[in-house]
Amino acid sequence: MKFIAVVFDGLRPDQLSETVTPNLCELARIGLVLKEHTASFPSETRVSSAAIATGSHGSGHGIVANKFFANGQPIDGSSLPALLSLGGTEGGVMTSMAIGEVLSKNGRTMLAVGSQSQGSWGLSNWGNWQSGGPAYWVHDPERFTSNAAIRRIAATFPPLPKDEHPALQTAKRVVDGFLSYVASETIPDLSLLWISEPDVSYHQYGLVHPSARAVLHEVDKEFGRILDWWGNAKKRERLQLIAASDHGHAIIGKTISVTEHLLKCGFKVDETLDGGADVVVKPMRSVNLWVRNGDLPLLKDIHACLAAQSWYGVGFTRTMKGDEPQIEGTLPHSAVMFEHSRSPDLSFVLADCATHPGCDPEAVYYDGPYPVGVGMHGGLTSYELSSLGIFAGDWFRGGSLNTPTGIVDFAPTILSGLGLPIPSTVQGRIMEEAITDGDEGAEEIVEDATLAVRDTLKSASIHRARYRGRLYLKGTAYRWNGQGG
Repeated sequence: MKFIAVVFDGLRPDQLSETVTPNLCELARIGLVLKEHTASFPSETRVSSAAIATGSHGSGHGIVANKFFANGQPIDGSSLPALLSLGGTEGGVMTSMAIGEVLSKNGRTMLAVGSQSQGSWGLSNWGNWQSGGPAYWVHDPERFTSNAAIRRIAATFPPLPKDEHPALQTAKRVVDGFLSYVASETIPDLSLLWISEPDVSYHQYGLVHPSARAVLHEVDKEFGRILDWWGNAKKRERLQLIAASDHGHAIIGKTISVTEHLLKCGFKVDETLDGGADVVVKPMRSVNLWVRNGDLPLLKDIHACLAAQSWYGVGFTRTMKGDEPQIEGTLPHSAVMFEHSRSPDLSFVLADCATHPGCDPEAVYYDGPYPVGVGMHGGLTSYELSSLGIFAGDWFRGGSLNTPTGIVDFAPTILSGLGLPIPSTVQGRIMEEAITDGDEGAEEIVEDATLAVRDTLKSASIHRARYRGRLYLKGTAYRWNGQGG
């Protein structure tokens, strides 16, 4: 038995339709649809890449954001060399074992073809590309691979356009690379294909813009080529096909600047703490802050400055004894599986815009370069956490699955299907209820594990579900004092 997993970056499952994505809809008809499938936190691509690869949350793998601060320096996770600066030995970059490492150590093969950033690509097939396995980063096929077959195949393709928006040729190249490889080489035990659309177009146009829908339609056509090939090869090879996404999207409703606000409050903000700065800020949908020397009084002052603002959603600080947060009015990092030595001193999710008249219910605050009206992710709304999960093949049941599942469950499920050991660092679970001969778990109870925190302005709830000993994040809700929202 072998597996093929195709990841569509940023695709929300409710964006599928017969007219726009007929091939994904066909896979859903013949396969198993995960109805309650969610991302990890923060719902960012590099974090999700590590989560899919390791079967663990940020508390396990240590990639705590797309951009973060570690070892006294800023780390841009889109750069593989920047990530490698965290340490070249096992446990240096990621502190959980990746599925690529397990396959390599057990003499099994993994093919990785991706058009995402080099950092995301490197994390998603960690342990594979370093060991000389077939790994093809389509933007620069010679930079991070020594595999002869990949170099031979890549040499047959023309160069891709730089910074392509939308990324249609790069999406096609992922599929071309995969089909070229399996036409001439033995099909690997696991093939991981990562297509950077529709995320690129959602950031450019928004989710429902005609141009974004047209791009998604073209990407679905490319998936149709894989679906056709799989239909002919699946019985011969016992191939299981997975369609997935790493996170969903909300809509940018209002933009703010956390750095500007902190500067107005009198704090010194910089890229590092070497020059006497009070705090390093890495904003997006989730804003991460590291303070000078871990100074707790300084951190409390910064939190007080931020928490009084209407755009401040819910904050998280280090987990102390008894699972208490370091600062009153926040929740502990452990509440969202985010407690790690690299975790920020303070992380907070920017609120949604639901209380503003005429605001789109999917609209959220955002701190970054994208304009109002386009898609964004990283936070804890149900829109951002919502992820695609469709399984097809003789190992999986058909129909739909309503039990909570998450992207951290992919790695242990695939490893189980391959008959390989599951590392002790894995925090996800085998999705036994998805497997033909597995335990359906009809009598299992899904527990409500919602948490709430209050301040003078509002109360915030983190909706969580507990199932088979695992926590799944489901979304956020705010209630503002004196208002019904």
